[in-house]
Amino acid sequence: MVCSNALFHGPALPSLQLDHTPQFAHVTSSAGYSSMRTSAIACQPHRLQTAVQGSRTELLMLCRSKTSLEAGLPHADGFPPKPRNWRERVRQQVRGLVSIAFDAATAPFIAILFGRIRRHQHRLRPKRIILVRHGLSEGNVDRSSYEHQPDSQIRLTERGFSQGKAAGQQIRKLIGDESVRFFFSPYLRTTQTLLAILEAFHGRDILVTSEPRLREQDFGNFQDATSMEEVFQERQRFGRFYYRFPNGEAGTDVYDRVADFWSTLYAFMERPRSPSETIENYVLVTHGLLMRIFCMCYFRWTVKEFEQVWNPSNCEIWVLEKDGANGFRHMGRWRASPFGGSLMPIAFGKNKREPVHEHMRRPVHARLVRPGTPDAYEGLMLEHLRVPGPEHEATPRERQQMRDLEIAAGDGDVKDEQAGPKRREQ
Repeated sequence: MVCSNALFHGPALPSLQLDHTPQFAHVTSSAGYSSMRTSAIACQPHRLQTAVQGSRTELLMLCRSKTSLEAGLPHADGFPPKPRNWRERVRQQVRGLVSIAFDAATAPFIAILFGRIRRHQHRLRPKRIILVRHGLSEGNVDRSSYEHQPDSQIRLTERGFSQGKAAGQQIRKLIGDESVRFFFSPYLRTTQTLLAILEAFHGRDILVTSEPRLREQDFGNFQDATSMEEVFQERQRFGRFYYRFPNGEAGTDVYDRVADFWSTLYAFMERPRSPSETIENYVLVTHGLLMRIFCMCYFRWTVKEFEQVWNPSNCEIWVLEKDGANGFRHMGRWRASPFGGSLMPIAFGKNKREPVHEHMRRPVHARLVRPGTPDAYEGLMLEHLRVPGPEHEATPRERQQMRDLEIAAGDGDVKDEQAGPKRREQ
């Protein structure tokens, strides 16, 4: 066994003397006492370091046990010991060949096992994830409500309660008697919306979970209506996703906590505590921005695509439905009022009526690009890569400097390759 660093503490020692033999180390001081004496330690005196701090002296010893030497375990410097004779060398080679053969023989079975595990996890995922924005609140009607009430305590209006009940009927119509679990923001208006929705599930046992990560973006503390108008205008100029509100959050902060919530959601989906806890529908009662960022995280929308998606209306329902082995697909939106109707595309583009890009309705983990071709960055999926170049054209002198840098970089690569073997020899 490789011995961990042995740290010796003691009073101020004016001088230290190290007396060592092949089998033991004897540390003494001018004070005339022994700090350690044992035959179980083989020390490396060239690795001793002494650190003096105030009135204390710390002797840091890098060592390894004698038994580890005999067992052929790695040295303290991390390199394995050299074989002592040809028999050990043969044993090491045989062990390596057996390990390679075992890995090759078991690899197909491991691949099959992981494939089955993934298919099993996919079967455990719900049929749908349903996102619902809260109903009409007092803050939606009168912005001055935020001047004297915390955002978390803004209540629903009477119309907001009616919208919540209509949303509950829509959800019940969609899922029927299938199992369902609710996650909701702990804000008052979302909690009230949840209770209005649950009226459509009268007499059923429903799982509900309060989830603070689904709360609204923090716009600051008490918010003056006049100054907030200027803040929102500034956000439009700066960019909605990156703008940080005074004493509040940026969209990037919300993205981080929603991405973290996704990992929790996957854990609920794929590792239920019992077969009876396998849920067919997850409903998230939350806020408009959270609904958009939730989809941005899952579908991998770019910031530019996110900023073209409009905020859902009060109690608007977004439906993500399982699409075979391709994960979830965004099926569209349902308006809470009037009741009935079918799913419609989400509001997108400058006039809210542009069709949402097809690739935004399914998860896209990476986008293919082929640099050097005429149409390398064409197409909707690569629109975020079409950015402007330098603001001014380079002068002849700047072009020459850039060419010199490229040549120097190329020469440096060649020199590194040539110096590589020498460095390895050292």
